[in-house]
Amino acid sequence: MTHKELFSDARWICPKSDADAALFRATFENNKTQSAEITICGLGYFVLYINGKRVGSDEFAPAYTDYHNRPDMLLSYPLNDIWSHRIHVMKYDITPYLCEGENVLGVMVGGGFYHQLLRKGEGNVSYGKIKLCYKIDFEDGTSVVSDKKTLYQKGFFISSNLFHGERHDYSRFDRKWNTLEAQKHGWAEPDIVTVPLTEFYIQTCPSDKVIETLKPELVKSFDTYNVYKVARNITGYPVIRCADRGEHIWCECAEELTPDLDIDNMSVGYNEQRQRFFAITDDSDELYHPYFCWYGFQYFALSNNCEPDEVRVIHTDMKPNSSFECSDETLNWLYNAFINTQEGNTHGCIPSDCPHRERLGYTGDGQLTCDAVMTQFDAEAMYRKWIEDIKDCQDIYTGHVQHTAPFAGGGGGPAGWGGAMIVVPYTFYRHYGDVEALREVYPNMAKFVEYMESRCENGLIVREEKDGWCLGDWCTPERVTIPEPFVNTTMYISQLRMLVSLCDVLGIDTARYEEMIDEHLQAVKREYADGDGGFLGGLQGADAFAVDCGAGDERTVAKLQEKYSALGQFDTGIFGTYILLDVLYRTGNVELATKLLSNKNEVSFETMRKAGASTIWENWNGESSHSHPMFGSNTLYLFENILGIKQTEKSVRYDEVIISPAVTECLDYAKGHITTPHGKISVMWKKMGEDVLIGAEICEGVDATLRFGPIDEKLKPGKNTFKV
Repeated sequence: MTHKELFSDARWICPKSDADAALFRATFENNKTQSAEITICGLGYFVLYINGKRVGSDEFAPAYTDYHNRPDMLLSYPLNDIWSHRIHVMKYDITPYLCEGENVLGVMVGGGFYHQLLRKGEGNVSYGKIKLCYKIDFEDGTSVVSDKKTLYQKGFFISSNLFHGERHDYSRFDRKWNTLEAQKHGWAEPDIVTVPLTEFYIQTCPSDKVIETLKPELVKSFDTYNVYKVARNITGYPVIRCADRGEHIWCECAEELTPDLDIDNMSVGYNEQRQRFFAITDDSDELYHPYFCWYGFQYFALSNNCEPDEVRVIHTDMKPNSSFECSDETLNWLYNAFINTQEGNTHGCIPSDCPHRERLGYTGDGQLTCDAVMTQFDAEAMYRKWIEDIKDCQDIYTGHVQHTAPFAGGGGGPAGWGGAMIVVPYTFYRHYGDVEALREVYPNMAKFVEYMESRCENGLIVREEKDGWCLGDWCTPERVTIPEPFVNTTMYISQLRMLVSLCDVLGIDTARYEEMIDEHLQAVKREYADGDGGFLGGLQGADAFAVDCGAGDERTVAKLQEKYSALGQFDTGIFGTYILLDVLYRTGNVELATKLLSNKNEVSFETMRKAGASTIWENWNGESSHSHPMFGSNTLYLFENILGIKQTEKSVRYDEVIISPAVTECLDYAKGHITTPHGKISVMWKKMGEDVLIGAEICEGVDATLRFGPIDEKLKPGKNTFKV
């Protein structure tokens, strides 16, 4: 939609100074006590009040997008791409908040990702000054719009930054600023600014919400501050209570503790980017907390002149709709840790890499985990939005896809990151069966293929953008040595196979894509095959990459069996681990795959569990972030393999399902469920001496078959029980 269609004659306004955050205020009449609706957008984030009452419960709204062009980006690598943009706009029914006569609109606006001047990352990614636009429509057809009559002041904000935190000063602040009793002095006319050149959309994806509140527990008292903890690693913020006026209170959040039980900042920003909150108090009964930033933390330090009231858990309102439990504590931990990690890494309907240091929608992490997220969460609305973000960050001429969506810098590679342009829509279609959404995104996928073909030499993908990133696998236990062209080419072949299957759905000829697959397969074999069925000596899961794309054969599978049976742990990175387990399960090596997934050696999820982690680490050894979802992609196998709930090759929306649980020596039982568009599918199995008890509860609308041992039997809706 256009700005005119949504806002009519409303003007975009901003502070005259380059403020991090500000308060806006306007009065308007409602003499007939009639109903009204507001269309509003504050960039980066806003909080709306009518007559002193907060409207709605949205946090960090509107959802983050690639808002509009930024001509002054000074990145550390060349960027010549041109992509599309969008801004989400919120609508609220404000009728319950209105009174007869004069009313007051109050809006807090903060920078978020839009006005980001402190964290440069790889360059300047700020969009400009914070700004506000709104239009109130009454039932009689009249309206009130933002203009110079909407005044502003900095209010209690000293500073506000999404990555570093906020500083507030309430010592001279008028708490009634958004009511008719507000003081008249201190308000100024704003500047009128140009309408952003972009597309506007009413936000339909879920907002961030306060999902839960936790009670903190004292860990240790120091001379001037106390350290507290909550039950798990979360995103949100502590809420602070202080009864005395003029106190300088402070808080700092972290994921870990030092040996002497002080907070340790190394995993959230290397002590350079610290998650802090400062405030100078007044003598009100109000609570103190930031408004325009969340923190990723389990522990926080708080000055001892105040106390914590609660801790608010905040993320996108995307609920888990699955369960999993088995006899192995490592696998139980993995499921729960992934739920915690993904929740903390979903803000603004963007799956991020970490909730503190970078907070970006990396297309690598996002494509890797999308199947696991769609399996375990009610995630359809979130991914509808994020697919649009991926489309927006694709160059409209070359088809190049950025490494973050929305784009805010960040490294990656052509297939593992850019391949999100195929992988995420493909996975979305398999889960939700929306053919029209698939048809709409197909031109973007085809353009991405054009780009990838232009990055090849002798059939191998050898580069991305000149002087830019070109990663292959990432976060291997030892230094990454598996060659980038091998990883990118094999992953790209697998992505082309996905595209071929989607073309079959859309009735598009696949001959050219199949020729590409064959050409790249021959290049992989020519360059990397060892001659005995192996590839690159089995380096860091190389044989699994080869089998996955179709370059390997039964000899390659045998080499995988031999190597990982002896190794007993992972030597792979974020893509290699996922592909290795997938190949092992697909080729019937279910015992080995399950033993690897649950292994108790050094390179394992057990290492994280034993360290007391409640979220998944970025690196196997615990370096860097302790809330990174990418290795959580492997939770998919808990459902597709251990429980055995898997769609047939041509099925979408779980219309047709094979139940084939992996009953292994290393597990005694497993049970759990997923929630499909049709409803719930539950599976349990349990060893009983020489027998196995299997139960499956199937919802209406699902054509399910149990295949286990001698059984190949259609399942009826409702409960089904077998003893094998």
